Amino acid sequence: MSSNGTTAAPSAPERLMVSAEEVSALTAYAASLGEVPPVADGRLTLADYFRLVQRIAVAGQDETCHLSRRTLKPGTSDFVVETIGGARDLEDAMRRIARAYNLVHGGDYNRVERRRDAIAYVVDDAGFPYAVGRDSGAVHALMEGVLIFLNLLLSRVVGADLEASLRSVRTRRHARTAPDGFLAIWKAPVRCGSAAYVLEYDLAAARLPVVANAAEAGRAAHVYEAVAALIAKRERAAEPRDFPGRVKAALISGASDQAEVARLLGVSVATLRRRLGEASLTYRSLRAEVLNMQARTLLAGRRHPGDVAEQLGFSDGRSFARAFKAWNGVTPARYAAGPPAQDRI
Repeated sequence: MSSNGTTAAPSAPERLMVSAEEVSALTAYAASLGEVPPVADGRLTLADYFRLVQRIAVAGQDETCHLSRRTLKPGTSDFVVETIGGARDLEDAMRRIARAYNLVHGGDYNRVERRRDAIAYVVDDAGFPYAVGRDSGAVHALMEGVLIFLNLLLSRVVGADLEASLRSVRTRRHARTAPDGFLAIWKAPVRCGSAAYVLEYDLAAARLPVVANAAEAGRAAHVYEAVAALIAKRERAAEPRDFPGRVKAALISGASDQAEVARLLGVSVATLRRRLGEASLTYRSLRAEVLNMQARTLLAGRRHPGDVAEQLGFSDGRSFARAFKAWNGVTPARYAAGPPAQDRI
């Protein structure tokens, strides 16, 4: 309830976003085709990204959206899926899809690996004829989008949601950045810095039977519909009360100020303040909470108060001592000598 007794409107679902660098090549190509990408503040929603890919693949007669020097005519993905007709199970379908993609791309970029307790679809793009730099944000975005598409394609051809069987997702991106909608969509662990792009499933999933109408179920139009539904599901699940926890996580990870926290969370500083205000919190209060937690942990580990003050970024020991006493009612030296009983385990 608000102060005047009315019920506040619920917060809008949190949108999954992709960054300017990741969409720049795509949006430039779209503009050359007369498309007007719905870019705001240099960002694009993940849903709009996939919609744009669909449109310009047809408009430009190239399913790679001009990011490869080897163009693929629209319908190539449907041709690939047609090769799974008669496949016995998921593993067989994965291997047929990998062979078909290698054929149309003219190289051995796709493979399926059986591991000790897992089966993996691997896209190794070393030597792939990209039209842009292989380590650019545009390529990471393209390939992470391919992993999303591929996971839903495989789910449709076996008629089951493979998310529960997904052990890990791997990307060549060196580290996560904000916004990172391509990676935020996954519930499975995401590992950066990999040598290839990988979907790794439990080995038991390899034996899942393929549905009778797999070629029809796996058509690109149906998979893109599944992508849109998954994005909407993820955005609805991003509840506002989780936002303060994300702020604290950013602070714990080393974000130095409010602007950096906002950047990591993919929002503006004004939105950061508003979202915290909706939870009756402030950035300053959360920062103090995190600093106090870190200070108490370090002091309990017998670190000298002066070292703690320096590590946590206080201007000097006295300012740290004043803040710590305001938070805990005792000085850092007194706390270091023996934490209060409630802090002992």
